[in-house]
Amino acid sequence: MTLTLNKSRPETDPEKKKLSLFIAGVGAVGGSLLKQITALNHPLFELEVIGFCNSNYLSWHPTLEQLEQAKSLKTGEKTDWTKISYKLIKDAPENLIFVDATGSETVARIYGELLENGIHVTTPSKRANTFEQDYFDRLVKANNGASAQYRFETAVGAGLPVISTIKTLLNSGDEITKISGVASGTMTFLFTQLQNGVSFSEAVLKAKEDGYSEPDPRDDLSGEDVARKFLILARTCGYIFERDQIRVDTLVPESLTSFSTEEFFQKIPEYDAHWKSRNAQAMVNNRKLRYLGEFTPKGISVGVEEVKSDSPLANLKGTDNLLQIYTKRYADSPIVIQGPGAGRDVTAAGVLGDIIDIGGLI
Repeated sequence: MTLTLNKSRPETDPEKKKLSLFIAGVGAVGGSLLKQITALNHPLFELEVIGFCNSNYLSWHPTLEQLEQAKSLKTGEKTDWTKISYKLIKDAPENLIFVDATGSETVARIYGELLENGIHVTTPSKRANTFEQDYFDRLVKANNGASAQYRFETAVGAGLPVISTIKTLLNSGDEITKISGVASGTMTFLFTQLQNGVSFSEAVLKAKEDGYSEPDPRDDLSGEDVARKFLILARTCGYIFERDQIRVDTLVPESLTSFSTEEFFQKIPEYDAHWKSRNAQAMVNNRKLRYLGEFTPKGISVGVEEVKSDSPLANLKGTDNLLQIYTKRYADSPIVIQGPGAGRDVTAAGVLGDIIDIGGLI
């Protein structure tokens, strides 16, 4: 890949199509994505990062040195999303792709305007697709109307091809009747850690430190992350659902919901005994704890269940997800998608894959 930069500008390859990128959020996933972009040598595309930002500051037309130090950006122009979206729309170069790696509701709310003005969008964030149904429909309409491409593969399974598989099935005339399984690599990690004798609080802290959980692990423990994923799956399958229709089993004690993240980590060891006991009881029953989700046209539910020790779900390791997709054609033997469902590098790779896919369509 050839990066077009302010300083030490290399020769561009006229045979390659140029894709311009603005990257919102340069933390775990965004930072990994920048590294993968600079290391990529694609035969068809030249990727140019025209700007990036964190929650406080932004950098336009960064040099290679600035890209390499993106995570430490602490000075410069203030991040103002009204101004950023206006500038992107007004001065958009050809083939501009907006990458949202922030998880911010504010950022997710500008997708519609960007798409309707011809700016492509890809994101690992679940925010936009889990707002009200009307907003999801607006994004899909912009994509289907060929105004711009919208990709969110990594919002559900990190680097796993879940959304693309569903779309392929639907495009072939099939109908999705049920999706079930484990859709949180973070939850798999937590429960396998419990099985290995690690305390619940230690497992949660390690999940955060290793980049498996959301910045606030309660987004995972509350079941909200899984609920959002199954809402996205249901909507992608063509069904109409709102978030308040989902039954969710939370792992966050009500007494800890209002604390700061730091205070939460101080208090959570008080619940280690509960999870040690619950895990032990599952083992006595020759079962293992897993956080499962299920979608059918009748509804969506997510929560902790005991699964048989010899089942594929019980044998998941690390941050694996396992989703079973049942359709009219695959009614008896479902399509199974399994693999790592969390981690900054696999998620960033999935986003990069979306960028390249968009490049192939524009």
